[in-house]
Amino acid sequence: MLSWIAPGGLVLAAAVAAVRLAPDSAALASFARLYPYAVFGAAALLAWRFHRSRVFAAVLAVAVVETALRLIPGNDGQVAYVAAAVLLPLTLGVLAMMKDRGLLTPRGLIQLNIVLAQLLAVALLLDPRAAEVAAAFGQQPRVPGLTSWTPLPQLALPAFVCGFTLAGIAVLRRRGVVEKGFFWTLVLVLLGLHAASGVSSAVYLIAAGLVLGLSAVETGYSMAYRDELTDLPSRRALPDALAALGTQYSIAMVDVDHFKKFNDKHGHDVGDQVLRMVASRLADVSGGGRAFRYGGEEFAVLFPGTSREDAIPHLEALRGTIEETSFTVRGRGRAKVKTKNKPRKPRRGSRLAVTVSIGVAERNGRYATPEAVLKAADKALYRAKQAGRNRVVGN
Repeated sequence: MLSWIAPGGLVLAAAVAAVRLAPDSAALASFARLYPYAVFGAAALLAWRFHRSRVFAAVLAVAVVETALRLIPGNDGQVAYVAAAVLLPLTLGVLAMMKDRGLLTPRGLIQLNIVLAQLLAVALLLDPRAAEVAAAFGQQPRVPGLTSWTPLPQLALPAFVCGFTLAGIAVLRRRGVVEKGFFWTLVLVLLGLHAASGVSSAVYLIAAGLVLGLSAVETGYSMAYRDELTDLPSRRALPDALAALGTQYSIAMVDVDHFKKFNDKHGHDVGDQVLRMVASRLADVSGGGRAFRYGGEEFAVLFPGTSREDAIPHLEALRGTIEETSFTVRGRGRAKVKTKNKPRKPRRGSRLAVTVSIGVAERNGRYATPEAVLKAADKALYRAKQAGRNRVVGN
């Protein structure tokens, strides 16, 4: 739940609080006037640095809208507002559904062209010859009691529904940081365009740019410290976690039994499915344990504030859960002609037995550092394998 809220939800809460508590504040007005360039510039730079092409395109789109609402006066400003209210949510929804590529790759250029097409549409609507089209875009809602709450034009409401639908689908499909960032960005854009103009609108749109920039940073962190296959924290994240354990803790090492033979027999795709299944069970380990992908088929589980004796029942429950899990291969069926020297793939839907061996140790007078406890747990894991596998052994 927290991963859903932070950081987008926190930025949203801060923006709403600033607007509600000090709408006429001189400091807030100065912020709205001076900070757009810094926030949007930094967000675009971070998106470029982390190769987040769709984030870069989204930052550009929001920055253009914020600048237009702030600087374009009179009737032209109203036309730009109307066009932005219809086109920006659609642009953000489409970008949320796409995948990130380098900025100068074909996919990255397509994403930039989506934003350029939005600018071209605004330019065309500003042409006096398109006055009737602009007026049609700008029609106000006509459903009493349902749409009278907002100054948004009539076409903007279905555009936002479509944008939120696309962003929601993207979140459900990938559950990524960037996808969640797009969702919160849409919320802030809705608030900013609902405010129509002035300091409140600028604050919400600047906050939208901030959310996009933070999503790029979070993605970079995730790439460095989270294992892509299992979605567990990677070994690179383990030293910081070990340093924060305190004075009482236990560490367990978990290894998938006969994994090399499993890979040789069924192939690496099925092996990856096994690792993902085991990782999903490790992520739900009870007793306050936190799992990490240590390397290959090996995992580490940290139990802060827990003795070895207290950790063992939770590890036994984990081992039993994995053993009892009905692991069904999702790979394709066998080929009609077998290829020599290639692993034989099981039929789609065939069930395979998976077990793990676990070694656990605690901090005490003999093992006084996290590194020593980790090595002791690894030795206990070796003894568990020597004793026949599919068991928990303490050290």
